[in-house]
Amino acid sequence: MRESEFDKINAALDRAKFALEELRKKAVELRLKRGSAMTLEEVAAWNLEAAELKQQLRKISEAVHAGNPAPHLRLVPDIE
Repeated sequence: MRESEFDKINAALDRAKFALEELRKKAVELRLKRGSAMTLEEVAAWNLEAAELKQQLRKISEAVHAGNPAPHLRLVPDIE
């Protein structure tokens, strides 16, 4: 049975929601680790990880347009 367009979009939004939740967990963990950093090298490593999280959030934000009453996805290839 073919999946309806609505079901596809709903499933994609669910995946985006899950990805955002995982990124939130990583951000909280990173904040705790960064607060306990003892050296500049540790701080630099946590800053690099934070930059990677920010990039992932940007990708999700660009794909999901939730600013209007009917959230929708802008489908983009996964390669850069």
